[in-house]
Amino acid sequence: MEKDFHYYVTCALANKAGFSNDDSYIIAYASQYVDDNNEHQYPKKDGLPQFPFGIKSNGGFFRPIMTQSMSVKSLVYEIQKFVYVPFHFLPGDNNQPMNSEYNKYSTTPDSQNARKLLRTALATGDLYRIGIAIHTFADTWSHQNFSGYEEDCNSVFHWRNPFRALAPNIGHADVGHLPDEISTTWNDYRFNKPYRKRNNQKIAIQACKRIFQELRTARKGNIYWMHVEKDFRRIINSEDYDDRANKVKEYVNKPDLSYKKDEWVDEAVKDRKGEDLEASANFENTHWYKFQLAAKAHLVMVMDMLKSY
Repeated sequence: MEKDFHYYVTCALANKAGFSNDDSYIIAYASQYVDDNNEHQYPKKDGLPQFPFGIKSNGGFFRPIMTQSMSVKSLVYEIQKFVYVPFHFLPGDNNQPMNSEYNKYSTTPDSQNARKLLRTALATGDLYRIGIAIHTFADTWSHQNFSGYEEDCNSVFHWRNPFRALAPNIGHADVGHLPDEISTTWNDYRFNKPYRKRNNQKIAIQACKRIFQELRTARKGNIYWMHVEKDFRRIINSEDYDDRANKVKEYVNKPDLSYKKDEWVDEAVKDRKGEDLEASANFENTHWYKFQLAAKAHLVMVMDMLKSY
């Protein structure tokens, strides 16, 4: 999924499920920030983006983690294991109709692992952790049948188009952004017909329904999916990204609803372009700091879930 789902649609889902406007914003921002919390937000060294080893805070160092990687570091096994798998390609039940070998690391929509992750986050009441878990939960639909590791089973086009051989077989890199674009329909050539066609709008509405149901149950809300299904179908079936974002703004009556990817980190870290990063005043009360703590808790839980894999 892209920002139109992870931020805008997620904000609407949380709001209609019973969360306040302010809480819905935090959940939605945390959900989208999973994609933006990467090494490109920090100084470069020798021309390459570097993720900081620590940020000076209270006489010591606070060590953040990445929840996304957008550089050659993606080829590193540790990035695949500790970034892609836990936050974007959560291994699932592998019960989809595939014509390939079984892969226990394959992502499947609405898997038991994904449900457990989201329900645990909801039980904590931590809005940042809820947002992060929703991101991972939503990605089990858009990233279905891909894994977060570099492996041949992720290859869709290599055998059809040798020019795509430069893309590593990590996640859905072989097909670019196709699985994440809600308004797109594409073919996953790893599958035989009739399982090949991927209608992202149909997939996205399935994700909407399950996310809403989980949020509403946790909030004990009195609005059910049947009350809002028509509205979200209208949003998901928008012509494009901008149309979808505008419809969400109208739906939640927030015309100024917007996402600024540097807002949280700029509040928490002084002079991000400098070599020595230093925490700002009131650091431990910032959204960014709380997001980092939630991301670490999310990572720990996933690693524990997958320890037998």
